[in-house]
Amino acid sequence: MTDRHVVTIQVTGRPATFATAHEKPWKDAVRLAVVESGVEPQVARFAIRLEFRLATARNANEVWDLDNLIKPTLDAMEGIFGTRAWRGAPQPADDRVERISAVKRLAGAGELPGATIDVWVIEPD
Repeated sequence: MTDRHVVTIQVTGRPATFATAHEKPWKDAVRLAVVESGVEPQVARFAIRLEFRLATARNANEVWDLDNLIKPTLDAMEGIFGTRAWRGAPQPADDRVERISAVKRLAGAGELPGATIDVWVIEPD
């Protein structure tokens, strides 16, 4: 299989984990960045690389599990993956993601919190 790079998306905003008060603003920021990238949904298999730039924690309870950062991010990427073909509420077809690479780090000097998302289509040989 070969991978064809589709897009690099820059998301600005405070990354948020699944099932928290900040999840909706983060998903909105991801959706906006996807729309602004100009990419159209594709029926394909995907490889994704996520690099989260985190803000300094405001208190000792503010921690970010990497797996919980990934879920709301993928859930907001229907503009890339399209939606699932089923009868329930619309959901992104993130079942088409076959590979994920993800890292988290504090935002560096001069960087805003957010994420860099790289998307590849996995093409059969």
